[in-house]
Amino acid sequence: SVLRRALDKIAEIKSLLEERRIAAKIAGIYSEAEPPRKTMRRGVLMTLLQQSAMTLPLWIGKPGEKPPPLCGAVPAAGDYVAKPGDKVAARVKALEGDEQWILAEVVSYSHAANKYEVDDIDEEGKERHTLSRRRIIPLPQWKTNPETDPEALFHKDQLVLALYPQTTCFYRALIHAPPQR
Repeated sequence: SVLRRALDKIAEIKSLLEERRIAAKIAGIYSEAEPPRKTMRRGVLMTLLQQSAMTLPLWIGKPGEKPPPLCGAVPAAGDYVAKPGDKVAARVKALEGDEQWILAEVVSYSHAANKYEVDDIDEEGKERHTLSRRRIIPLPQWKTNPETDPEALFHKDQLVLALYPQTTCFYRALIHAPPQR
């Protein structure tokens, strides 16, 4: 359908922009339009994260087609490897020795070591972590439509990770009610 092609094109453009940003970050090259990023204020980071979540592409399949992995509540396949630039929940050791789940961005994955390198998305605590696959949960790459794909929604009383307000740290939570539309 026309809608599906348009959404695919939007996702492709967003992916290309993200690839360019990552390549520039790795190479240390910045264009005039995008100077090196300085540490941003917490409010700006929170706004950007909200915008990123709101602009996650909507998955629209053909009639009878099941939502793909990483669409809403549909988990990634067991052998899935997140790509550089993908957002993930990462379980890291905090300074006090406790463990916590943080919002992170994949830098690389080593198939030989079976480990990810991820950056803490919060620039105040900017750290690079090397973590095994079991300490990484890939985040959804598509939103699901509750009217056409209710099976891809988190259900009442399902355990999830949710972000503490105004932070990039996750906490365990239970779903009270799935979205209605």
